[in-house]
Parts: sequence; structure tokens; C-alpha cells
Amino acid sequence: MKKRFRYFIILYRVFLVMVLVAFISFKLSFAIFDTVNASTSGDWDAFWDHAKWMMIFAFALMPANILFSYLKADTIKRIITRMKTDYLSAVFQKNISEFQKDNNQQYVSAMTNDFNLIEKDYVEQIINIIEAIVNFTTAILIITLISPIILLIGLGIVVFNVIISTLSSKPIKKHNKERSEMMGEYGGFIKEILSAFHIIKTNDLEARIVDNYRDRSEKVQHKKYIIDKIMSFIYAIQNANFSLIFLVLMFVVSYLTIQGVILFAGVVVVAQNADNIVGPVSQISEAVPRIFSVKAIFNRIDQTLKNQTVYEETLGFDNLNTNIQLNNVSFSYDDNEILKDVNLNFLKGKKYLVIGPSGGGKSTLLRLLRKYFAPNEGQILVDSQNLNDIKKIDYFSKIANIEQQIFLFEDTLRNNLTLYKDYSDEEIYDAIKRAGLEDFVTKHPDGLDHLILDNGKNISGGEKSRVAIARGLLNHAEIILLDEAFASLDPKSATAIEASLLALKGVTVINVSHVILEDNKSLYDDIVMVKNKKAVLMSA
Repeated sequence: MKKRFRYFIILYRVFLVMVLVAFISFKLSFAIFDTVNASTSGDWDAFWDHAKWMMIFAFALMPANILFSYLKADTIKRIITRMKTDYLSAVFQKNISEFQKDNNQQYVSAMTNDFNLIEKDYVEQIINIIEAIVNFTTAILIITLISPIILLIGLGIVVFNVIISTLSSKPIKKHNKERSEMMGEYGGFIKEILSAFHIIKTNDLEARIVDNYRDRSEKVQHKKYIIDKIMSFIYAIQNANFSLIFLVLMFVVSYLTIQGVILFAGVVVVAQNADNIVGPVSQISEAVPRIFSVKAIFNRIDQTLKNQTVYEETLGFDNLNTNIQLNNVSFSYDDNEILKDVNLNFLKGKKYLVIGPSGGGKSTLLRLLRKYFAPNEGQILVDSQNLNDIKKIDYFSKIANIEQQIFLFEDTLRNNLTLYKDYSDEEIYDAIKRAGLEDFVTKHPDGLDHLILDNGKNISGGEKSRVAIARGLLNHAEIILLDEAFASLDPKSATAIEASLLALKGVTVINVSHVILEDNKSLYDDIVMVKNKKAVLMSA
């Protein structure tokens, strides 16, 4: 979110309309001045001539203000949409390993609560300040042409309120930062208790959870109360100041009128534009603390996007030619060592079954091969090139990941199979056939256009697994990595689909599974046993 000025380039449209509105207001003020002047002097011909222009400018303000309101709303929408889109794009630049360590709620909080605050307390306030400056400048120009003395009063107003706004921004900034952090934790807690709904219900934990929720909610609301209390105090001081300023302004104008320095028409114009002096200063005084308070939120958002480990990838990857080799590879999750001094050699086109006890490191080995994590020690070489140096986008395009936990988009079956890439119907149906999805497709009249709902809640676990397998087949990947991919399938279907995958020519298959299908065991070239931090190659 750094270099935020680029989002505000489109403000020129709003600014131009602001200037147009200001110009019409300027012309209207002096049309009023001339009309009142003509009426007090009894010059009726001049009166009707000036009154005509006064009405023209008055009516012209309506469409100009409507256009301004439309452009303001459209500009805010465009800025916030682009900010959110850029943020999500930046999230996807995070290292997979670091993203998985993070609490996902911090990203949800940023894209919802934090961006709502940014819209209200940053983007809208910047536009309000620009509008206030244009209106204030126009009013000062009009009043200065009536009497330059009043200009000094306007400058005094600005100086006084800038001081108040600067002093008041510090506590607001501190409390907004704390509230943003609290909202991230609060959202994570809500997500956690909803995910554990069945555990809470079956273990009679409702009262405890509700009490905990009430305590957390009270803390969040109390922080909001503190912020509102401080802002109310600031607004009270500013409003009292504005009332005093307005009285002083009108007193000075009345005195100057009595002294003959300005005409009665000048009093009317000053009174008409007084709100455009006091109002804009009020807007700026309110906006400045809110803008400064958002700085802490931007800093927190930027912090969520930082990769602690930055490694420059320099090598492309077209295809696997010979092998994937692990040389003395060790890996730990923080202080928990999972693999130590692992040496393996996966040859192109061969089929490997990875077995071992639960928690022994099988899935970790697969994450290393997927380039989700980098070894703490040792190297993974792909055709003698360090996997760390190979660009993720190239490597990922050549591998297919088929996992037990499968994510499906709320979209058509076709798009869930193709993942929005272009494939012919012949390719799609070939993958469907080999993945055992034919019955599923034919039983729905809409076929490939059948809508999958909310991560596949309207299909079975086995059907989800088949979709994932069809994706891998459709991708024409050179390396297929499976992690308990057949766990949700019945033995007959699992055996048939596994055999289909193992029959693929020139494709390297590495299958992590706690279930060995005896009918297909002989189709593997080698079996890898992962146990006690080691990985040992066994004969199939």
C-alpha cells in the first residue's frame, strides 16, 4: 500500500468539477452583489439585468453539484476497489510457507474492517479536504474583493484549527492502531468458534464461549467508545470556535458597513459566503485527525504483506528432463525438526509411493517438492538446478497437486475442472473419463455447466476427489504429487483411478498415502518409507 499517491491521480476529475462549482458560486455571489446594489440604488433596469444572471448561475449550480456528487462517489469506489485489488494481489506474492504460518484472519480483517476505515477516514477525508480548500479559497477571494481586511480573519481561523487538528491527531492515531489490532484478533476468535460449532454443542461449552465472546466484544466496543469520546471533545471545541468566529466575522462586517467601508450588498455577499469560510475549516479540522489516524492501519496492512525471507529466483523451467534429487535435506517447523539429512532421487517418468506413520514427515516431504517450503539445510535439485532458484510460476505450471483437502469454487463444473484455462471438450472429457467422473456429469442435465456450490457442499467427498484428479490429468503436468488423494474414494474407484495415473507415460508420480492398494502396488517403481526424520528408498 506504499506510494499511495498513485491511487489519487483520478482525483483530477473531481477537482475540475469542484473548480467549475466554485466558479459558478463566484459568479453567483457577484450577481447577487450587483442585484442588491441595483435595488438599493433604485436602478430597476440594472436590477432586472443582474437578477437574470443571478437566476442563471443559481440554476447552473444544481447540475454542477449533481455531477460533483456522482464523480465523488465514483472516484471513491474506484480508489478503494483498486486498493483492495492491489492488496489481494500483494497477498498472493507472499511465500506459501509464511502465509501458512500466519493467522488468515489478519488478511480478512484488512480487506473488510481496515479498508472500511480507510474509505471513511482516509479517502473520503482527502476529497473533503480538497473540496474544503476550493470552497474556502473561493469564499476568501470573494470576501477579499469586498474587503481585504476580512482576509486576515480567515487566515487566523486556518492557523488556529490547524494547531488543534495536529495536536488531536496523535491520540486518535494510537487508539485506531490498537482497535485495528483488536479487530484482527476478534475476527480470528469468531472464525474459530464458528469452526468449532459441533465441538461446542456436543461438549456443553455454549455458556463459556458466550461469556468469552461478550468480554472480547466489550473490549472492542470500549475502544471505539474511547475514540468517539476523544473525537466528540475535539468537535465540541471546534464548533464553539466556529460559532465565535462567525459572530466576530459578522461583527467586523457590520462595523465596516457602518463606517462606510463596504456597501450593504457586501454584507449580503459576506453573509452568503460565511458558511464557505467556517464550513471548510470545520471539514479540514475534522478530516486531518482522521487521516493521520489511518497511518497506523496502513502500517499494519503493509506489515502483513512483508515476506521475512526474500529469495531472488533467476531460472526458468520448461520441463523435467532427468530427475529431482534431495541432497542432505533437513527441515524444521521452528524448533520442531521433521526431516534430517534426507537423500532421495526421483527419476523422470517413474512412479513412487511414499508411506510412513502419521506425523512422520510424508506431507512435509511433499511440501518441499512442491516448493511451498525451502529446506533449512541441504538442496533439492531439479535437473541439477537448485529448486530455490527456479521461478515458482514456471515450476507450478509443470506440476499437478492432488490433495485430500480440495477447494472448489462456487462456479460451474467446467470452470472447476479447467481452473479458467482453455481446454477443448475432447481434453476435458478424456480427463473426466480417467478420473471416474462420467456418471457424475451424465446424471446432471446441465453437464459441465452444473453449478458447484460453496466449496462443493452439494457434492460428495468422493466426487470432490475425482474433480481434483481430473484437474491434474487435464493440466498435462509432468510431475503429479498426490497427498492422500484417494482417501475419500471407495476401494474399487480408488484402484481404477490410481492405475490410470500410474499408466501415464513420461509423467513422474509421487503419491503420499497411508493406504496401500495391493492391486496397484506392483505398478510403482519404488516405495519411500518416511519415518524417524529419515526417508529410505525401498523396492516396490
